[in-house]
Amino acid sequence: MIIRYGTQHLSPDTGGTTPRLHHRDPLSQPPRYTLGAAPPSQPITYTFTPWTPSPSGSGDGHLLLVPQPLTRNPREPPAPVYRITASVNLDPFLPISCITQVHRPAPWDAEAPGELVGKFELSLNQQRAVLTMGDTTTRLLNVLSSIGGSLRHWKWTFNAVQLRWDCRTNLDDGSPMCICYALPSDHQLASFVPPSPEASPPLPPATLTVFPRGHEDDLLDHIVLSALVVERKMMAAM
Repeated sequence: MIIRYGTQHLSPDTGGTTPRLHHRDPLSQPPRYTLGAAPPSQPITYTFTPWTPSPSGSGDGHLLLVPQPLTRNPREPPAPVYRITASVNLDPFLPISCITQVHRPAPWDAEAPGELVGKFELSLNQQRAVLTMGDTTTRLLNVLSSIGGSLRHWKWTFNAVQLRWDCRTNLDDGSPMCICYALPSDHQLASFVPPSPEASPPLPPATLTVFPRGHEDDLLDHIVLSALVVERKMMAAM
């Protein structure tokens, strides 16, 4: 069992020895919000780190979702809240597809995958799309639907969670401005700004700003996973 208290992590399987604690500077670290914890009192902006290719050279790799520090303290970077991986499925009996997985970081190694939050698989031709979240696996079309036939306006419905992503506005640099709303209230939960696909490298990092209500219950899991799905769908339409 893994127990998380703020920014301290207790290592599992300690064998009766004193649990190993990782201490972080509380002045520079935003709190890590976990399921059941009280939501923050202000919006939190998260940054997607640059893509890190797998050492195997297979094309797989990962990136991290990291909260921006509350103060500029170079002694230790903020702890990531999600680890996101992507790989290619070359099963000869299925269309070639990309698998994206979202994990919580392992408590003993922030850059190692821990608990699986969810994953989705999209074939290159977009004809096969499967989503897994918790113990539920379903076709993506049962969860994500276009609003008005737009490829930049989406509804996400998973059990009791309903979200609306509106990406129909671009910033001056061409980056999409995606706003996430709760349904049916249309209360804004988050904003997501991926880099413009037409921008010259190096690309600026994608950012996700989540308002306090977006941290309630397991909404943050749905916001992160659905943002990645919507971004992949928009990229496929180019």
